[in-house]
This record gives sequence, C-alpha cells and structure tokens, in this order.
Amino acid sequence: MKNIHIALALPAVVALVPSLAAAQDIPEKEDAGDNRITFVKTSRDTTVYNILEKDRSKNVNEIAVPHFAIHTANNNFVMTIGAQINPIIGVDMGNNLYRQDGAGINFVPSQIPVPSVPGQRSDFFINALNACVDLQVVGFGGTENQITGYIKFATDGNGKSIGLSKAYVTWRGLTAGLKHSLFQDEEVIPPTIDPQGPNGLVSTSVNEIGYVSPSFRGFSFGVGLDMPSYYSSTGHYWGQDYKTWNGRNIDGEVVVDPDFYSFKVPDVPMFVQMKGSDVWRVKLAGIVRPMLYRDALAGKRRASVGWGLSLSGNIKPVEPLTFYLQATYGKGIGAYIQDLAGMPISYVPKDSHPGHMTPTPMMGWVAGMTYDISPKWQFNVMASQARVWHVSRYAEHAAVEDSNVNNYKYAYYGAANVFYNISSYLQLGLEYDYGFRKSWDHGSGHDNRLQFQVMFAL
Repeated sequence: MKNIHIALALPAVVALVPSLAAAQDIPEKEDAGDNRITFVKTSRDTTVYNILEKDRSKNVNEIAVPHFAIHTANNNFVMTIGAQINPIIGVDMGNNLYRQDGAGINFVPSQIPVPSVPGQRSDFFINALNACVDLQVVGFGGTENQITGYIKFATDGNGKSIGLSKAYVTWRGLTAGLKHSLFQDEEVIPPTIDPQGPNGLVSTSVNEIGYVSPSFRGFSFGVGLDMPSYYSSTGHYWGQDYKTWNGRNIDGEVVVDPDFYSFKVPDVPMFVQMKGSDVWRVKLAGIVRPMLYRDALAGKRRASVGWGLSLSGNIKPVEPLTFYLQATYGKGIGAYIQDLAGMPISYVPKDSHPGHMTPTPMMGWVAGMTYDISPKWQFNVMASQARVWHVSRYAEHAAVEDSNVNNYKYAYYGAANVFYNISSYLQLGLEYDYGFRKSWDHGSGHDNRLQFQVMFAL
C-alpha cells in the first residue's frame, strides 16, 4: 500500500464539519427551505441513512454508515465522516506470526514460519494501529442521478503511516476508482477481529471501472475492467520435461520474460446474483485474466489467459441464524485470493513447452455461521482453505531468497468469536484464530491466536 501523508489534510476535513453544520443557521436568499444545511443522526433519519448506505461497501469489516451526517432538506447534498479505532490485544501460541512481515495483526496462514524457530513460538502484542477514517459526499440523493464520492484512509495495522485504502465515484450503477473487485462477494463472511479474515476468501482492492445493474425482482448483474496485478515467477525454467531445447541448455535459465511489455490487458470480472429478500442470496462470479509476456527462446510476444469462477451466498433458515459459503476455483487468480496474493506462483513457465507460460490451478473456500444471540450479543464461527497445484519446483526456488514464505502448498484457517455491543459507538470482542500451513518440501507449521478488541466507531 502506498503511504500518503495526510496529517494536515485530515484535521482540515474534520474541522469543516461543524462549519457546515453551523450553516443551517444562515438563511439563503433563494429556496431557503431546500438549501438549508441540517445536522442529523442517521439512525433517526432512514432516508439519509439509505442514501448513504446505497453506495458504500457491504463488507462487515468496513466502516458502517456513520452516526451523523449533514444534508440539505431536498438531499441534493449529503455528507458524512466516519471513523474506526480498534486497539487489539493478543497472544500467539505455536509460532510468532505477529512478528512476520506481511502479517502482524492480520492473521495470515501463508506467513506462518515453516519450520518454526525454537524460542520464537509465542508472542504477546498490544496494537492500537488498526484505525481508519472515511469521507462520503452525495449529490442528488435518493434520485436516479444520485452521485457518490467516497474516500477512505487507513493504517495497515503494522505502522503509523496512513495510506489510501479506497477512492471511487458512483453514478447510475457505474463505479470508477480504487475499490473491491466485482469478482469479490462483499456479503459472504461474518465479522472478524482479524482484519484480513479467512485465507481462502476472494478479497482484494483494485483500480476498477464497472457497472452493476439495478435489482430486477432480486436479479442483478455486473461487469467491469480491473487494473491487473500479476504475481508470476521470474521466468527461469525449473520444469522436469526438458533440460535442453533446440540444442540450448535451459535448466534454470530464463525462458520467458513476464515483465517485458508495459501494456497490461485489463482483467474482466463479472457476476450474476439472485436475492430473495433477507432470507437467501446466491452469487456466481467469474473473471478472465489475460497476461502478455515475451518468449525468450523464440523472441516472440505471447499471451496466457487465467480465469476463475466463484459460487457464494448465504441463507437465514431462522431469524437469529445465518450460514455463509464461498467456493472458488481457477487458474492464475492468486491476486484475488487472500493467502495467495503476492506469491510469485500464479503464472509459471510451461513444463511441456519451454518459452510459454501457464496459469497455475488454485482454489479457495470459506464456510461460516452467525448467530445473533440478542441485539447486543453475536457469535460467529468460520473455516477456510487455500491451495495451489503443480508448482512445487517453482515454489521451492522462490523460497530460497524469501525465507521459505513462498514455498506454499496449502493452508487452513479457522476462527470463532463473540461480540458485545455496549452501545452503537463501542464494541468489545473476543476471538480465537487457528492457522496451519503446508509447504512443498519443508514440512508444515501452525499458529494459535487469542485476541481481544475494543472498537470505537463514529
């Protein structure tokens, strides 16, 4: 994540709110009734709440609709500022995952050290760096021409610098900017204290332009273009079918160049969804991922196409109980699966045809359950897995210079938590997380984490 220093910008934005709220006392020369600014509590104004909620992320771990907003009487202008501050206290048992780069307060099974290091198999931490703030401005609220501008800044939970997390504009179903991909299902998991969540989940933020249709009796669809991120091998051939090619020794040599061309073909995510009120929902999503590269043996430009399919949904058989499920399979989609993002094994040289690249088969699944004990108490449990195939030699060689992190075969994730809402502003939570990672040739490792949160939400 790119670091963006906004120490001066945030106080200025926050200071703007009381000024705008005070504007309700300044009479307008024309249409005073429509243009007067009013300060409201969103829980008491369902119209304003629904206007703001319409274009916000539905992910349970994102900032919910803030408690307060300002708006004109005709809702041609609506603005709100939200924030979350979430100190987390925890202990690792079995490994020191908290100390690993790329993990920290994110419980990431792919980062579990394999093998574990004696004397470093436990850890205790207090982390107050899990915080974020957002700004949402809406024009022509509640009309067909409603337009929303949304921006969010957050820490990564491991450093004090603040980075741009989301920034997008939405109008008539069209959305452009930095946001969750349309390949992702934002409504498919229960909440977790762990900021990242299940390791087999499809989850990523990308620069995207996309369209989502209105709901037609519960049916909707979407299609978009994503700016791609490729996690490919370095291009060295570690296949077993050939040692020489056209009289040339290729064992361990560069046979493809995945970064030769500056032009990146957009990923194409799409989905169809059926929703039966709040009782059930089913979503089928797909993605196509073309990748251009140079065949170093033939001196030619070639293309390799990755793809993915994801079936997800939830069902509420009785009022307090909700079940969630997502199953994903594809080739070359490591950029979209939590545990596989960043690993250089999504595209590798083709074993049977040196000079060509092939997308790696991989999958992820998540199953979860939520039980709303009462309006103040909630219990959640979930399990997940991510896995890759046919890249043992590439994973082993990628791990040589990376402390074995990229030597990844599969991993499991499990979590159970309970939340207590003291008020709409303050939530306490207790969570147990379990992670297990299997490498191709260095054995396996696991970690247990028990953690407690005190979350304030504006």
